[in-house]
Amino acid sequence: MKVYGQKMIEVVVDRHCDICGASVMVDSNGVQLEEVGELTANWGFGSKRDGITHHLDMCESCFQVALSALKEHRRSIVMFDDEQDLPDENFGVDCSNSTH
Repeated sequence: MKVYGQKMIEVVVDRHCDICGASVMVDSNGVQLEEVGELTANWGFGSKRDGITHHLDMCESCFQVALSALKEHRRSIVMFDDEQDLPDENFGVDCSNSTH
């Protein structure tokens, strides 16, 4: 025998960039997709920030700004070190998880 009832569930209806406030939801043929970049850090024992968790959701534009800043910081650190490569267009790309 089937017993029917109503269930209330919580679903994500929108998600915003923590930097600019824009929605990261994109409509693709009537389907809402989350196009979001995430910056997350979980600081553990031994860190000066032990017990602190950071999480930022970013739209594509703000993520590119953050990535450019990190790339520039990396470039300034390794600029005069012949044993380390300067960051290129693949800086930060997870090749095991990318389709390009």
